[in-house]
Amino acid sequence: MRNHNKYWFKRRRYGYGWRPISWQGWTSIGLYLVVVVAGAWTIRDVPDGQFSSELGVYLLVVALATASLLRVSNRHGPRPKWRWGKRDDDDPKFDL
Repeated sequence: MRNHNKYWFKRRRYGYGWRPISWQGWTSIGLYLVVVVAGAWTIRDVPDGQFSSELGVYLLVVALATASLLRVSNRHGPRPKWRWGKRDDDDPKFDL
């Protein structure tokens, strides 16, 4: 069962997904960016038209980091839904 008072994310006003609203949510986003950028810095030059194993490992790391961020966002935020602007039935606990 979800605890609505301790959400780290709220639903976006436009589109699908979440936005961070607490320091825990912002930390999750920051850690994701650190993993993606640090991984990109570790890749050496790959000749054009060739696929190297380090690029494959980097793409795997990015995929796992993205899946982890989505899981954390889904666990510590309301159920996502498509939204297109502010509506009268928006709940301030869930929606920005």
